[in-house]
Amino acid sequence: MKKQLSPFLLLFCSLLLLSACGGKEVNPYAFHGPVYPPTDKVQYIFQADQAAPPCRVFAELLVSMPAGTDGAAMRAELDREAKAHGADLVLIGQARRMKDNPGFTFAYFGPGREYRCNDQWCGWKYSFDVWDRQGEFVGIGLGQWGNRNVSFPYPVMLQAAFLRCH
Repeated sequence: MKKQLSPFLLLFCSLLLLSACGGKEVNPYAFHGPVYPPTDKVQYIFQADQAAPPCRVFAELLVSMPAGTDGAAMRAELDREAKAHGADLVLIGQARRMKDNPGFTFAYFGPGREYRCNDQWCGWKYSFDVWDRQGEFVGIGLGQWGNRNVSFPYPVMLQAAFLRCH
């Protein structure tokens, strides 16, 4: 009886393991950070040391924007996404010309746990596999950000980090 029970038990355990693999596929670029209530207003900075001491980075992401996007549309889309996740402040990094045109997308890369921006920021150290495949650098600074008169005839990828400051 023991010999017959053993193959059955092995088959049953194997089926349990396989059924666990057939679940819903998880998007690796989806937001997996802490859940905060939405905010009403978001501000922008371009240097990490501009963040107040209590501000904590809770999301590191790459933002893809379609060709023809102007500075005001860039800001509006990032405003919407940042507010929905409860950000008070957004740190803007560098931008690059994209090789494809995916539309507005937000790819989240961490962090594993939030950290204080003011004294623990280590730079843009995530998503190099995606970032390095893009084209030349694009200048997006205070003169372009939020400006309706500045548009980009090609798709752009932008580094960003969401911060919570209270």
